[in-house]
Amino acid sequence: MKEERVYAAIEAGALVRSLDGGAHWKDRVEGGPFDTHNLAASRSGPGKLYSSAGDGYFESSDYGETWARKMRGLAQRYMYGVAVHPNDPDTVLVSCSPAPWNAYNSANAESHIYRKSKGGESWVEITDGLPNPQGTTASFLVPSEDSLGEFYACNNRGVFSSQDSGRSWRNLEVPWKQSFKSQPVRHAALSPS
Repeated sequence: MKEERVYAAIEAGALVRSLDGGAHWKDRVEGGPFDTHNLAASRSGPGKLYSSAGDGYFESSDYGETWARKMRGLAQRYMYGVAVHPNDPDTVLVSCSPAPWNAYNSANAESHIYRKSKGGESWVEITDGLPNPQGTTASFLVPSEDSLGEFYACNNRGVFSSQDSGRSWRNLEVPWKQSFKSQPVRHAALSPS
């Protein structure tokens, strides 16, 4: 059977979906996120979706028919980035800030990265190898599909890599233009080597 599910996030609107390749669309479901910034799916957990939204963090286990808001352990409420381990649908990373003006504006930026994994209902803040949250815009998070447990975080301070499923990080020391230090990273992609 050909997969024809399509999801679209509308800024401060809703997460809408199509089950027939875009021919027809379904509006936001009750209890679902209003302001999805990034949406991730799990290749190893059929039906699992993860929404990092302005109104919190949400998970679905039925392709978006129903959603659960899972915020235990998160000190910040404004979610931005989300990434899931390719072979472990329970290992998830999120980036978040206290409010929108802290996520994108380097003048008063403050952002954090949290992790949760199997058996853990509560999020744990990760700081090992990451820049100070003060002055750091919200990170765009990317999992490596080829190297299990490898994640990347991109923000105004640079590009950071984790080889242990987000527990610790290191700065990749990518040449970073001065102008990059005053703006958020809106998207990043990995290229196969």
